[in-house]
Amino acid sequence: MRIRFSNLLESSRKSSVLGAIFCLLTLLLAVPFAAHAQQYSGSITGTVTDPSGAAVAGATVTATNTGTNAMYTATTTDLGAFTFPQMTVGAYEVRVKHPSFKEFVARSVEVHTSTATELNAKLELGATTEMVTVEATDVQVQTTSAQAGEVVEGQQVRELPLNGENFMQLVTLSPGVSAANSFDGRDKGLKGGADFSVNGNPYNNNLFLVDGVNNNDVGSNRTILVYPSVDAISEFKMLRNSYGPEYGQAAGAIISINTRSGENQWHGGAFYMGRNNAVDANDYFSNKNNTGKAELRRNDVGYHVGGPVKKDKLFFFFNQEWNYEIRGQSFAACVPSAAGKNGDFTNLSCGASAPNFSALPAS
Repeated sequence: MRIRFSNLLESSRKSSVLGAIFCLLTLLLAVPFAAHAQQYSGSITGTVTDPSGAAVAGATVTATNTGTNAMYTATTTDLGAFTFPQMTVGAYEVRVKHPSFKEFVARSVEVHTSTATELNAKLELGATTEMVTVEATDVQVQTTSAQAGEVVEGQQVRELPLNGENFMQLVTLSPGVSAANSFDGRDKGLKGGADFSVNGNPYNNNLFLVDGVNNNDVGSNRTILVYPSVDAISEFKMLRNSYGPEYGQAAGAIISINTRSGENQWHGGAFYMGRNNAVDANDYFSNKNNTGKAELRRNDVGYHVGGPVKKDKLFFFFNQEWNYEIRGQSFAACVPSAAGKNGDFTNLSCGASAPNFSALPAS
């Protein structure tokens, strides 16, 4: 059973939780920020042309994050090209302005983890007070990089059914991934085990990143160390091959995870996922041996809250999750009797019939 509540907080209710959150922020902001050693942000690149297809130099391009109002600004080159190299994952509104042309506006431009989003603007002649608006599409052919990989968005992580609320089960859905027999996609932490091969590489050749920071288990170098809660994941991208030189320490796959952050609008939610043997059917062998159902009590509970501390300037996101499990296992064994130990198999236990030695060929 899985229950999820989203957007429990509205902007009108923010005063009721702001006091408690301020105490948490005081502790969190005191922690020094880690240096990011790997690329995990996204980018927007493109060209600006006039109606004839010629490059437009000197155009002003601005990209505004619709959630936080963070703004990036660039100017097109002589070839009409522009780029925003490192951008926070999210949705953007891109505007292009140039004298003698109508303003070009592209809404819902998605920036994803370790992905270059391409946006080309074709300006139309007219007054600068006029505007041409387009809705950007999220489905694009990657033309700026040869890397092969897939982005799994946060909504998919939170709403797809996951045993144990562990996102690692989604990693095995990518092409070229072969999970080991010891792969554990349910447990987390020291009990978990993310052993999988990508394109034939050994299990310990994969690299896990959380916001650009190495998250490999340095003891075994074969699995993820800290498992982010499904509510805390903004999205993740699994780079399987042909990734650029900005990544290192791995010959297999790069699993780059971006965590969520607050926005100007308040958001909150809670979830519960439960399993109970009371609603499970008994398996064949337990029925045959009359051992009864194995005990199973699994409860995963969590919540999250995020919003602004200072509008357009400072934001927070907080998440907690608890995993409780009681798991039993039924065993049945067939042990020899005293007569059986002496070679007398006429009365076998476990419901089996005695073997017919007369049917065996004579030696």
